[in-house]
Amino acid sequence: MNAEETVALTRYVRAICPGQRIDEYTPDAWHDVLAPYELADARAAVVALVDSGAVFVGVGEITTKIRQTRAHRVRHIHGPGQSPEIPDADPDDVTAYLAALRAQRIRAASATTHRRSLNELLTGTGRRIPEEVRR
Repeated sequence: MNAEETVALTRYVRAICPGQRIDEYTPDAWHDVLAPYELADARAAVVALVDSGAVFVGVGEITTKIRQTRAHRVRHIHGPGQSPEIPDADPDDVTAYLAALRAQRIRAASATTHRRSLNELLTGTGRRIPEEVRR
């Protein structure tokens, strides 16, 4: 999340929770905590918290809800312990393979990214792509 998105989120929280105190320094402080997350996830977390009865929404509650939502998304892609797609790295290169697995999990947990096509995955391997996959 960039600084402008953090400002938008604090305005969103202020609109949903009109009694919550938000001043000109709140976006700066919240940005330090929310920078690693996406605006879509943060807004969804705010809505979920308010739906559950929260009158005030703290930045810590938002990050906790985002982590719970992401964990839920990752857990339900293909089942526990199963990778969501073929890693696009050589399994003999342990460092690259682990980085590819980590990137998969980040993509799977994201609310805005989509799974990559088989064609895209195979293109990165340097192997011949079957005609039926190219379409």
